[in-house]
Amino acid sequence: MPSPEQTELLATPCVTCREHHLKCDRSVPRCGRCVRAGRECKLGFKFKSSKGKSKIVQIHYFDKSDMVSTYSEKFASNQKWLKPPKHLFYIDETRPLANQNPLILEEAIQYGFHIDENHGGNLQRTSRSITPPVAADSTKRIPESQPGSIVQVQNSLGHNGLFTSEGSLAIDSQSGRDFLEPKASSPSNVRSMQVGNNTRIPPIRDILTPNFQAISALPLKSRTEALLFRHYIQRLAICLDLCDPLRHFELVVPERAGACHTLLNAIFAIAARHLSHTTDFDPLASNRYHDECLKYLIPMLNHASAVSDENLFAATIILRMLEEMDGQDTYSHLLGIHAFVNVGDHYMVPGSLSAASFWVGLRQEIYIAVITQQPVKVSLDHFVVDRSFELADDYTWSNRAIVLLADVLNYCFGENSFTTGRWVALDEACRKWSATRPMSFNPFFYRARSSPQAFPEIWHGSSCHVIGIQHHILAQLFLTQFDPSIPKVGTNRRAAVKQMTHRIEDLVRELCGIGACNQWTPPSMFTACMGIAMFGDQFGERTDQEALVDILKRTEAEHARPTAAIQQQLMKAWGWVPENDE
Repeated sequence: MPSPEQTELLATPCVTCREHHLKCDRSVPRCGRCVRAGRECKLGFKFKSSKGKSKIVQIHYFDKSDMVSTYSEKFASNQKWLKPPKHLFYIDETRPLANQNPLILEEAIQYGFHIDENHGGNLQRTSRSITPPVAADSTKRIPESQPGSIVQVQNSLGHNGLFTSEGSLAIDSQSGRDFLEPKASSPSNVRSMQVGNNTRIPPIRDILTPNFQAISALPLKSRTEALLFRHYIQRLAICLDLCDPLRHFELVVPERAGACHTLLNAIFAIAARHLSHTTDFDPLASNRYHDECLKYLIPMLNHASAVSDENLFAATIILRMLEEMDGQDTYSHLLGIHAFVNVGDHYMVPGSLSAASFWVGLRQEIYIAVITQQPVKVSLDHFVVDRSFELADDYTWSNRAIVLLADVLNYCFGENSFTTGRWVALDEACRKWSATRPMSFNPFFYRARSSPQAFPEIWHGSSCHVIGIQHHILAQLFLTQFDPSIPKVGTNRRAAVKQMTHRIEDLVRELCGIGACNQWTPPSMFTACMGIAMFGDQFGERTDQEALVDILKRTEAEHARPTAAIQQQLMKAWGWVPENDE
C-alpha cells in the first residue's frame, strides 16, 4: 500500500468530488467520500511535459457547467513523469454535447467510438485502435479534412488548448486563464461554418458557452414567442443595424439565438417590452424573459471566456436597448457593455458580430453621455475605430461621424480637456468630414421650411446616411454651444450669442426634419430627441416649441422611447408651466 505522501502524488482530487464541490481525500482506487455515498469515483490524472522543470503544473478540465476550469498542483523536484507524445488527441466519451451534436458524434465514430445503449447512450471506445491525423502546425489549426471536430493538443512548451478550424480556446499554462481567440481574417468566420453542401455548425464559442443548446430551439413551439421573434426581426433589428452592411442583428443574431439561451430570451424580452409600450401586449411578459437572461448572464460575466463571447455581447446590447425603452437610469447593462468592450482587440474582428455590437454599444453610450452631460466612458482605443478621411464605404463614413461626436462630447464634458486648440482641431475635423464625405450622403429630396412648417423636409434612402448626418449635426451643435471664441463679457457678447442661437436653431431644425421625414428608421427620431433635449430651450417662438414637443410625443407613442421628462423640463424652461409645478 502506498504511503499518504505517495497517495497524494498518485491522484488528483477525483472528478466526482470536484463536480459536487466537495473536498476529496484522494484515496485510491476510490476516495472515501465516494465510497460512503455509493457514487462512482472517477479519478483525475496529471500530465506534465518531460522537459518541464517547474514544480507547479496547471491542470485543465471541464467542470459541471461545461466551462474549462484550472487548478494548480505542486510536485516534488525528483518526481518521475511519463513521456507522452507531443500531439495528443482527446474525445469526450461522456458529455452530452458529443451525443447531441451530430457532427461531433460522426467525428467520434470515425475515430473508433460507438454508442453504447447499455450505458446511457454514451460514447464508448471500440476494440480497434485508430490514430487520428494531426496537422503539421497542430497548435494553430486542425486538418481541413476534419471539419467541426474539437481537438486538444499539447505542444512541447506545455501549452494546452482546444482548437477548431474557425477559432480556438487558448489556455494559458502559466496563469490558467481561459479566453477565446478567433483565428479568422474575414467576416465569414463569425457565422456558422459551412461543412459539405448543407450542414452548418455554430462557431466554437457557441459550443463552449454554458447555456449553449446543442439542439436548436428553432422552430419555436409557442405561437406567442414566434410573434415576438418576428417582431424583433421586422421592427427592432433595424434600430441596431444602422451602420452594419451585414445586418448582424437582423440576420445573424436570430440564427445564433436558436442555440444560445440568453440571446433568445433577450430577443423575447425586447420585443415584449416594445409591444407592451405600443400595444396592449402583456406588460409583465418582458420581465419574465429579462429575468431568465440575467439568471445566466450575470454569473457568466465572471468568466474570462464569457466576456469574449460575441453572442453574450449581442444579448447585452439588446438588453441595454430595453433599458432605454424603460427610461432606467441604473445603466446596469451599460456596465456590462464596458466589460465586453474592454476585453481587447483580439476578438473584435471587423465584420464580426462583436464589432457590430461595439458600434451599437458606442451609440448607446453616446445617448447616455448626451442626456447626462458626461464624457463617453466606453473605450475608443480599438483598431475598428477609424478617424481618417480616406476613401471608404458609406457605413465607415457614418461610423467616423459617430466617433467624431464621441470625441466632441469628451471635449465638452471631460475633465481638463477644454482648450482652444482642441476645439479648433475638432471643428476642423467636422468641416473636413462634411467636405470629403461621399455624395451619397446628400438627400434625394429636400424642401426648405416655409410657414407654418417648423422643419425642412429631408429624405434619405439609407439608415447609415440618416444616422451619420444626424450625429454630425449633433457634433456641430455641441461645438457651437462650447465655442471658446464667444466673448464672456463686453459689448460684442450679445451679438455673438444671438448669432450662436440662430445657428443652433437652424441645426436643430435640420436634425428634426431628418427625423420626421425618415421614421422608417426609428433611431432618426431618437437622435432628434437628443438634440431637442439639449438645445430645445433656446427656441422662443411658440409654434417652434409646439413642433418640438410633437416630435417628443410621437417618439414616445410610436417608438416606445420615454420622453415625458424632457417634455416637462422644456415646458418649464419655456414658461408654459410654473417652475415649482410638479
